[in-house]
Amino acid sequence: MKLSLVIPTYNEKENIPKLLYKIRKEFKGNKIDAEIVFVDDNSPDGTGKILEELKTEYKNLKIIHRRGKLGLSSAVMEGFQIATGDIFGVMDADLSHPTEKIFEMYQMVISGADLVIGSRYVEGGRIEGWNFYRKILSKGATLLARVFVNVKDPMSGFFMIKKELIADKEINPKGFKILLELLIKTNCKNVVEIPITFTNRTAG
Repeated sequence: MKLSLVIPTYNEKENIPKLLYKIRKEFKGNKIDAEIVFVDDNSPDGTGKILEELKTEYKNLKIIHRRGKLGLSSAVMEGFQIATGDIFGVMDADLSHPTEKIFEMYQMVISGADLVIGSRYVEGGRIEGWNFYRKILSKGATLLARVFVNVKDPMSGFFMIKKELIADKEINPKGFKILLELLIKTNCKNVVEIPITFTNRTAG
């Protein structure tokens, strides 16, 4: 099953080369048939230009250049529209999500999971580099979201879902709640959460 990994960007020039190196290593080492779809919101730092330059080195790279800062959720949905994989993945561009978990998540979808979430809040998951205030805000938002869905980290930005579950669904691409939206709007019966260490960005 082919994987399409969608990555929204805004001012990630410093992180992109490192991220692509890590992703390629994961794809090659585990023989994953995959493409990477970047959706850039007209980053003023030149992220879009860096991505175009890297297309010669990464043949499985697709880039969408948007006209302005239009939001994370809509960027993900726009990426899905040109993705050709059987599995759609989403992750951040700032190196906060561990690329070494990609294969584990991919294997779980192949083995029957409808949706796999890289979770900060299941046993074994954690966050590094956040201050107390940010942790409280995140935990509060997560607890509110769990009123609607029965998962530990419904606000995660790192997940994989079967393409067929999104087809013909009316998804509202606003704000940063794309995973919560998908959990509510799609018929995901087998949802799996795996622990990740979320690392705060150091650049961008």
